[in-house]
Amino acid sequence: MKFIHTADLHLGSPFKGLMQLPSAIKKVVENSIYQATDQLVATAIKLSVDFIIIAGDAFDDATRDLHAQFYLQRKFQELAQHQIAVIMIYGNHDYLTSSQAVVSYPDNVYVFGPEVTTTTLTLANGQKVAFSGFSYNQNHIQTNLAQTYPARLPNVDYQIGILHGELGQKSNYAPFTLETLQSKGYDYWALGHIHQRQILSQNPYVVYPGNLQGRHRNESGDKGYYLVDWDGTTTKLKFISTAAIIWQNVQVSVAQISNLDNLITKIQKAVFNDKNTLVDLTLTDFEQLDHDLQALITSGELLATLQADVPTEHFNYIYHVQPQVKSQAIYQTIDEKYWQSAANQVFTPNNLLKHLGKLQQVPVVRETYQQKDFLSELQQRAVNIISQNKMEE
Repeated sequence: MKFIHTADLHLGSPFKGLMQLPSAIKKVVENSIYQATDQLVATAIKLSVDFIIIAGDAFDDATRDLHAQFYLQRKFQELAQHQIAVIMIYGNHDYLTSSQAVVSYPDNVYVFGPEVTTTTLTLANGQKVAFSGFSYNQNHIQTNLAQTYPARLPNVDYQIGILHGELGQKSNYAPFTLETLQSKGYDYWALGHIHQRQILSQNPYVVYPGNLQGRHRNESGDKGYYLVDWDGTTTKLKFISTAAIIWQNVQVSVAQISNLDNLITKIQKAVFNDKNTLVDLTLTDFEQLDHDLQALITSGELLATLQADVPTEHFNYIYHVQPQVKSQAIYQTIDEKYWQSAANQVFTPNNLLKHLGKLQQVPVVRETYQQKDFLSELQQRAVNIISQNKMEE
């Protein structure tokens, strides 16, 4: 038996904040999720897998972009022509609604409803596989529904639990514990929701495949799905990369850089990748750099030059450069304890929300400030600005 475990396709995702990209690169980025899904389906057909599991958030939101719906319908029809089943649940982004503006799927697709249920599939070789799961019917589910999954059926060869949720005691996204999943006696748990691939357990396998394609800097690194093979005794996993573009967060120390040529060469070597990449570049030890080179960076002139030289057929495109200085550079003029006291008062969630006001209602603003490291990065930028101003005195 061979199957694919994927999740969090987020078809229809708008890829916000890409206005400054060259048009050719922007087009590649906007098409990357579809390219990744095309690759998954092509591989499934080539390898004659028995079924594909989609563990939630096939779409980016509950309204389900119409282009994305028809695209996925076509992909499912291709799989039907090759007798490949699709077992799917909806997650917190694309949860079930009463809307009638949804396309129908071919008969090879089974979609779980809002209650935990179990369905079975008999494969071409006669093996019987059971699947237990549920779809979200609202954005947030705080109940540990994993506890309500049934124990392993006695009359099947293999049983898979499908769950779009978050590990832990409390969460807005169907919280669960590893002990609960392991207690069910299943052979495999196909998880979704977390966009970083993780194997939480190997006995049985409890797996987050991550998403097929990173969509912003917080989804850095290679992305893809797991190809799962069971020989009747042992389950084996193989990660398959599908990312058309990889988001990278790269740090380069500019200490001991003596001239512009050395600086550019070091940056280009650091960001090089055989795959297409979008790079968020942090230049550390910035206070040690020559003032004229600092000016080229802070003015944006160096970034503009590096971007102009990037080809569009294969690119390692630097979309953002952040100079980073050591805090000691400001502690020389501001007593550390006073700086820390001021920083602790200024860089707080409540203070941020107070000053954002109605801007909190703007989706792109909300997504930005809700990012895990936003406040710490904001504080670091303040350090950089103060330090750069000090160095220019």
